[in-house]
Amino acid sequence: MEIKRSGLNGRRAQSVVYNGILYTSGITSTDLEGGITEQTKDVIAVIDRILERSGTDSAHVLSASVTLADMADYGDFNAVWDEWVHDGFEPARSVTQGALAIPEYKVKISVIAAL
Repeated sequence: MEIKRSGLNGRRAQSVVYNGILYTSGITSTDLEGGITEQTKDVIAVIDRILERSGTDSAHVLSASVTLADMADYGDFNAVWDEWVHDGFEPARSVTQGALAIPEYKVKISVIAAL
């Protein structure tokens, strides 16, 4: 079976498709001035583009791993997340707090989705 890698930068692929499953790297925002709401919307928009490019959508997301820089942002993060997730199609999800690559990052999300 073919492995398709997209968004290569010499260190990582933004996404990999294998055997009908899409895997994304941890996606962060380019809006470094934005708060948790803006950054979450930005990250979800990037994920939506990756899903669309691969021929799938958020209803096919199987699993999501979320890292928040500060768990105090959990409620505001969930407000954006809940608008994105379709009732009846909620993925398995974990949310943890952790240090992110640069201090301005508020959130990082990686997903696994069926094609």
